Amino acid sequence: MPKVSIILPCYNVEKYIAKSIQSVLEQTYADFELLVVIDGSPDNSKAIAETFQDSRIHIYEKTNGGLSDARNYGLERANGEFVYFMDSDDWIESSLLEKSICVLEEENLNLVIFGYIQDDEDVDGNLTASHVILPNTNVIQKLDENKELGPNILGLMGYAWNKVYRRSFLIANHFVFEKGTSLIEDILFNAQLYHKLDKLRFINEAFYHYLNRPSATLIKQYHSDSFELKLRRNRVLQALFNEWAFSNQDSIVAASHIGGIRYCLHNMFYFKNSLSFYEKKEHIKEMIQHPFTKEVINNFAPKTLKDKVFKVLIKYEQAFLLAILAQLKK
Repeated sequence: MPKVSIILPCYNVEKYIAKSIQSVLEQTYADFELLVVIDGSPDNSKAIAETFQDSRIHIYEKTNGGLSDARNYGLERANGEFVYFMDSDDWIESSLLEKSICVLEEENLNLVIFGYIQDDEDVDGNLTASHVILPNTNVIQKLDENKELGPNILGLMGYAWNKVYRRSFLIANHFVFEKGTSLIEDILFNAQLYHKLDKLRFINEAFYHYLNRPSATLIKQYHSDSFELKLRRNRVLQALFNEWAFSNQDSIVAASHIGGIRYCLHNMFYFKNSLSFYEKKEHIKEMIQHPFTKEVINNFAPKTLKDKVFKVLIKYEQAFLLAILAQLKK
């Protein structure tokens, strides 16, 4: 039985999957299985995966069900003591498994979290910049008093691809990824775990390369339920932070919610949809008049003049002006 099961869902990643798989095969820790889940992908992802001749690679093909469904499919077939979920358009450092498994086994943990590198690319796929995101801490204890959520911690807590999990812990608690939550599936999954943990253990190194590509190279998809999903995410965060008692939890939740509204504006005005300007304005009105927005807006601490203006327009329910600004920015 392999020590680690790496689950790699694949959909339309023929440009990137070879580099992803190669980075897995270059791990200094060799006791793993790689489950490549072809999620109804219409391109050549499967054919490319099949070119790798390695007995540790297992390729599965299923009808398309989305990222959460593909991850759950892989988890059901995993045999490892530990499990790692990776995105197939990114790649990993060779020491990821070795250093993560060392900490998990030495400290008998159910979860370990590490940093990542955001690699910015231009439209031609050339690397233009890299940003290292680290936790800058080793442990957060649930029962510690007067603890703050550091600037990078919320993001690091949310993703699935910067964590290695003990599989028996996931199975015993029936933890799975929820389908139909494409914007927030990672944080919903991880929040379940955090309620069961007494501490969060971090490795202050970056092992994952997240490729940030310009929007021109990505499929621009309008999500009509983006506000509902963001709202659910922030309520989940609010409940989680109340349990963990972070001293700055109110400002963090407020920043997350206001950031969610900003995302929804971008989603409405930048991504193709059939909404009229009036309908977009009405959607904005619903968001800024929502009770949760009213609850958190005063806790939002603007860092820039742009943030200050945005806060004032939301606080005083200026839906028309917000719509005009979003339209002009477009």
